[in-house]
Amino acid sequence: RDDWGPAQVITTCRAVLPRDTLATVDSGAHRILLSQMWPCYFPRALTQSTGLCTMGCAMPLAMGAQIVEPDRTVVSFSGDAGFLMVAGELATAAELGLKTIFVVFVDASLALIELKQRQRQMPNVGVDFGQTNIAAVGRAFGGLGVDVRSRTELEAALRDAMTAERFTLIAAHIDRRAYD
Repeated sequence: RDDWGPAQVITTCRAVLPRDTLATVDSGAHRILLSQMWPCYFPRALTQSTGLCTMGCAMPLAMGAQIVEPDRTVVSFSGDAGFLMVAGELATAAELGLKTIFVVFVDASLALIELKQRQRQMPNVGVDFGQTNIAAVGRAFGGLGVDVRSRTELEAALRDAMTAERFTLIAAHIDRRAYD
């Protein structure tokens, strides 16, 4: 669908979340897109690991920011593979009572590598993985876990997350080739 994909996830988050939100992003196709689309209104508004292309870094970066600034809205953007690498960090988020918002782009693929394979007319190898119920993982660790598949659902999830007393994990389901 043209009205839902990674770009719409990013623009919806920026439109709904406060201007002083701290954002973090880890590596993948979503980072390239978010880096171009996310307006930063003050220094260090967006933290990312660009030089080392670190998968999974967005969650702990966001949690650290939330510890330092507990009253500020903090949002983390991860791909599903990067999230799965560090999902256990949610135990720490729950234990510390963090109110961080974790947005996960769910497409069951290492999308950037898969895209590069297709562009080079190479076979699809080692980039697809099974669907994990990401929202259920968030709930299992003591947070709120929400599946979204539209702007309207994402807007509602973000509004609920901003008033929640615990972390929120938003699983934003997108098409496998949404970055094409």
